[in-house]
Amino acid sequence: MQFRQHQREAHIRTARLLGLFALMLLGLICLINLSLALAYKLLMPFSIGFPELFFETNTGLVLLFVLGGCMVESQRLSEGGGPRVARWLGGREVLNPDDATEKRLLNVVDEMALASGQPVPRVFVLTREDAINAFVAGWRAQDLVLCVTRGALDRLTRAELQGLVAHEFGHIKEDDLPLSMRVLALVWGLSLVYGYGQTLMGPDEKGHVGPLSWLVGLVFSIVGWMGWMAGRILQAAVSRQREFLADASAIQFTRSRDGLGNVLRKLWHDQQVLAGRMRHPAAGMVSYLLLHEPGAAGCLSNHPKLSERIRRVCGMVLPPMPAPLIRLEIVEPRHAPDSVPPISGPSTQPSQEILAEQARLEKQAAAREALIHLHGLVGPTERRLITLALMMNVHNEPERALWHHLAEGVHEAHRILEDVSALQANRRVPEFERLTASIASEPIEQRRALVEHARDLLRADGRVSPRERLWWLALRHRLHDRQNRQAYARPTTGQGHELHHMTPDSMVHVTALTTYLARFIPAEEGPQGLSPGSVAWFHGVMSRCGRPTDMQPGQAPDADALMHALAGVQELSWMMRPLLLKAWVEEAVNHSEHGVLSDQTADALRLVAGLIDAPLPPMLEAHYPKS
Repeated sequence: MQFRQHQREAHIRTARLLGLFALMLLGLICLINLSLALAYKLLMPFSIGFPELFFETNTGLVLLFVLGGCMVESQRLSEGGGPRVARWLGGREVLNPDDATEKRLLNVVDEMALASGQPVPRVFVLTREDAINAFVAGWRAQDLVLCVTRGALDRLTRAELQGLVAHEFGHIKEDDLPLSMRVLALVWGLSLVYGYGQTLMGPDEKGHVGPLSWLVGLVFSIVGWMGWMAGRILQAAVSRQREFLADASAIQFTRSRDGLGNVLRKLWHDQQVLAGRMRHPAAGMVSYLLLHEPGAAGCLSNHPKLSERIRRVCGMVLPPMPAPLIRLEIVEPRHAPDSVPPISGPSTQPSQEILAEQARLEKQAAAREALIHLHGLVGPTERRLITLALMMNVHNEPERALWHHLAEGVHEAHRILEDVSALQANRRVPEFERLTASIASEPIEQRRALVEHARDLLRADGRVSPRERLWWLALRHRLHDRQNRQAYARPTTGQGHELHHMTPDSMVHVTALTTYLARFIPAEEGPQGLSPGSVAWFHGVMSRCGRPTDMQPGQAPDADALMHALAGVQELSWMMRPLLLKAWVEEAVNHSEHGVLSDQTADALRLVAGLIDAPLPPMLEAHYPKS
């Protein structure tokens, strides 16, 4: 079903692209005929009319150059794929490098391929480009290439290089490349004459420019300028949302916003000092593929503004960042070849890494099948059972026994537990939200019964953990009667606009709720009390609220005190609640292992976000699939 949907979307995008190309070609024909007609009248002011077949000849020549160029380049790209684009721009393939930065690049590409589940492309370096940039090109897995400029290798840290490469893998994941290759062929046809002129005007391999070739190139550039402009308009007309999607995928693959965020800030600095332009004459034709195209006018730019991309990635518009040369203190070894999942071709002796990768893919396939089956269960009883299964620990025998008792009479009830167990960890809360949103419209008696069953289920083993209580509160909150529920839109007057501006009463509620959450964020409470990471998380949140940095978590609130604290936080203004949630999330990332949120921590923070009616920060939203 997904394949057919992707196929339909690809056909729609191709048809839209061809329609735009036809409009650009028609407009180009009209402009050239008009320009030549005006030129003819200026040169021959006393002539009557125009020569025979004047407009037909002009139109035929335009069609010959444009359509002929498109056909020729389409054939070349079809045969050469991504490697042709890379070599066209002066790229050199990286195979067995001695250079430390190129070894690091190959390792990062391997890591992002594993993180994204995409094939490993061939890697090229644009050795003559000092700007920070990159692109991917190709039709299919067998001819994929990833090109990175020399400037990116020399001026980006490893984390930033991961963000840049992850962005390009986002384009592969979103299936942008076939459309990009078609755009490239059409733009090449429109810009054929102009591009030839720019090539003649550019320096040779030794950096020399011949005066005669420069003059000839100037003539061709002037003649082909209209076609070049049509190509730019065609590129700009294609949706720019794909860059935002690729940015979001980069955060998902790297599990960090800082890498890509710093790359964009360095690009912004280069753009301000006019140091970010690509040198190759044909760079304008492939600008649609690049990470960013500096210097383009707003109406002709085929990328969103850097400030907007930084705001979406980082949560705010951070200032530009200089990009000096970086010296590698440690030369990392090249990953073993058998640690890379092959694009094609069997292996006679699969390595442990390949076997693990195959197991991961099989697990993903089982998770997709389970999700499809769960979505097909639309009965009210089945939806309530799935909701309970998502909340419980499916490996807890008392909870399983009570769940099966509640599921008596339901056909293939055991399949529900199997499907819930097979789901990917970051799917549980989104499925919980989807189901509770539909159950919220059921009669209040059924909703109350579900809340009671959930309470009995979670304490079936004789205890209710802090995390389980959070699930139960989220369920009760989401199934609350929407007609009688008051929106938490307390006026902002008197509350300030920063966390440290909160009133003393509000601070008491925030402290109590944060103390409760510290029992399982970012790590579970142990027999000896809170983990060091949880204590550090509590200190970080409290310092953002203007409290002393040495403030220690007190006694965790009981059920009644927790409800009181939660009600107090819910009454914070609509501006303060997102700030508090953002502090919880960012401090959880700062004090999680390797700076990556665990699935359990992310789920807890998402449940709390629903409880206080606050939107998810980008850093937390990136942890979950888009749909």
